[in-house]
Amino acid sequence: MKEVTFIRPSLAQEFTKDILTSDTLTGFAEIIRTKVADGRTLEEVRRDLVEARPARQDRLDAGEPIDFLPENEVITFLDGTTMTVKQIREADWKVDGQPSQFDGRHVQLTGPCSDPSMAIGAMNTGQQWMADSEDAAAQTTDSPLRTQRSLKLLCTWTPEGKRAIDGVGGKHLRPANEVAIMIYRPRGLQLDDRHLLVDGQAVSGGFADAWLFLRHNAKAILDRGLPVAFYLPKLECVQEADLWHTFLYETEKALDLAPGTVKIYMLVEIINATFQLEEMMYAFTRPIRDGRTKKEVPASRFVGPNVGRWDYTASMYRTSRADLSGIPPDTNVVTMDGARFLAVYEQYVSDMARRRGAVPWGGMSANILLRATARPGDFVKIAGKEGAPALLSALQAAGYLDPKGNVTEKFTPGTNTLSGLPAPYEPQREQIIRILEAFVARAYNNKVAHEKATDDKIRESGLRLAKDGGRRCYYGAWVATPDMVAVIQPVFEKAAKEGLLAALDKPSERTDWYSEELASGLRAFPKGEVTEGGMREDITITLQYMASYLQGSAAAAVTSPQLRLQLMEDLATAEIRRAALWKRLQAGAVLQGEGPLAGKKLTEEVFLRLLDEEAGKLKGKSVGTAREILRWTTTAKKQIPWISDPLNVVLDEESPEVITAALKAYFDTYITTGKRLTRVAGVDLR
Repeated sequence: MKEVTFIRPSLAQEFTKDILTSDTLTGFAEIIRTKVADGRTLEEVRRDLVEARPARQDRLDAGEPIDFLPENEVITFLDGTTMTVKQIREADWKVDGQPSQFDGRHVQLTGPCSDPSMAIGAMNTGQQWMADSEDAAAQTTDSPLRTQRSLKLLCTWTPEGKRAIDGVGGKHLRPANEVAIMIYRPRGLQLDDRHLLVDGQAVSGGFADAWLFLRHNAKAILDRGLPVAFYLPKLECVQEADLWHTFLYETEKALDLAPGTVKIYMLVEIINATFQLEEMMYAFTRPIRDGRTKKEVPASRFVGPNVGRWDYTASMYRTSRADLSGIPPDTNVVTMDGARFLAVYEQYVSDMARRRGAVPWGGMSANILLRATARPGDFVKIAGKEGAPALLSALQAAGYLDPKGNVTEKFTPGTNTLSGLPAPYEPQREQIIRILEAFVARAYNNKVAHEKATDDKIRESGLRLAKDGGRRCYYGAWVATPDMVAVIQPVFEKAAKEGLLAALDKPSERTDWYSEELASGLRAFPKGEVTEGGMREDITITLQYMASYLQGSAAAAVTSPQLRLQLMEDLATAEIRRAALWKRLQAGAVLQGEGPLAGKKLTEEVFLRLLDEEAGKLKGKSVGTAREILRWTTTAKKQIPWISDPLNVVLDEESPEVITAALKAYFDTYITTGKRLTRVAGVDLR
């Protein structure tokens, strides 16, 4: 029996009765030690592939362009079978496509699931819910295990399980036939697990996530007549897709599930993967030659690709880190309908999906809706619990609030004096004005959020042509909060009603597959100005996000000073901003636009001034640590692969000395050797 040990025994003990049971751990060890055709274990293959990523980046740094695979390249799959790239491209194969249970559900809500109340809210949308253990889930000490516990209670749907989770946070689950269908996203291959060691060695966090989820939930989901589906993140090449396909096949065998039971959506969020998209789709579709029987077993599992636009943009900046001729412009101007590389990518992913019968999914709407109607509770601090309803009524009687609590046009922020305010409230006049101004700002946020999200999805659904003249065709798209479901769903329902989504059943008319023109478009670096305001925007939003992550919330609502909006940020958007900051500094960008620093070259001194000024405007326990991480990350002479690395290095740490030592060890080691540390001086950094 393989030995499984806990990194944090005292914490893990809490989960040994339901999640980390003895049989579960033994089964996991056996799976990751399964040997493939060349004699390596699945975990060894995972390590080799993760270690190959820096070498691939080194070749890009040396000037080798990202490109499509040569037709004569031979791909050796983990079961020992081989095919040339040309054979894959010319073969007549199709993916299985989308399970029928997903039909008509055009919105995928994404978010963390360690908090049961958030899980209930997501399930009650009735659409699709991508329960996230990756970008929206901070890897705090017990977060991955609490996530598995919440999912087990939701998926098994037993009376005991429902009682344990229903009513948490005042939220109640709708009936089983009305709730959303769940899709699960495990961690990427690059992340080690924070709890388990097998034979004293680190193991894949993604493999652990997938095994625990399937071990505890797969049969219960199938018994309810629903599909078992995963979203797989951060894949870079066909070999990584084949590893997941093989891991899932071996897991299905171990759990007595039919081969191909686990259906796969793939996030096309790394630029390298776009150039191998067809080969990766095939890797998830091909039959597997069983290692024991030596017979080929059908195991097709691919559903469709998703345009992970944020991570994709970040990967464009990361992979071109050595080419300082391309300087990332202000982040807010790099849009799907404006940046050439994003427009070409969006069209290509849709076309490739149609080429092989897959169902493409559109990107995330980062906008969120805020409550913009006043309630008595908003005035408790001013008028007390007893007087708050009377103050609300007085503002309605004076015409500043309508009967529903919306601020009326009678109130003008910045100039209004609240004439007609009853005398008893005169001492609180300024406080009342501030509250009403806040609700005006919220109403503005909601108006813009609705407009931006709707227009984005009108393009993705094909209801209007994109600015490049192309017509996209996506079945649905992502949102970050339940409130946005009602904004997005009608757009795709209209596209379906008008017959536009029927194009998904027809081959794309594209003829320039694998052309140099297509490759050039996918690699086209965005152009535009770098302004002082744009720099401040990226710094403050990244600081806000990282401070939230360090407090255990990896999906955070942050304030955009430039846009005057609330946005939902996760690791993907933080990746864009930190990668852009690093490259601008290394290239010595000249700041444009308005502001006291306009016309100045971006130096380390200028960056640190901006960093200190923006950090000084924020409050919170972890802002100081976030500032240190962003300082190290941006001023390092070598760009690190993931912002999650230094965040996880100091996660759960409070000692300034430990934080400083851990960050120094991580950056010194990566810059000098290219290795990503997970432990420093006996301190666990997973």
